[in-house]
Amino acid sequence: MTAELELRWLKTDSVRGAAKRFAKFCKEDVKEQSEKEDFDMDKYEDAVKLVLQKLDDSISVEELFHAD
Repeated sequence: MTAELELRWLKTDSVRGAAKRFAKFCKEDVKEQSEKEDFDMDKYEDAVKLVLQKLDDSISVEELFHAD
């Protein structure tokens, strides 16, 4: 497995909540996906970045109910 496929740029400690769980999932999932013939690392990384941005920008349930 190359460093590129390990998503070393993806730091799970820099995100929280659902974004953190998703980041951890992606670090494992990329290993399985990379074995597929039609795998495109650039598209995978773009998708991960997009989803993480959306998750990280969203407000958590705890923040929503404690925003008083």
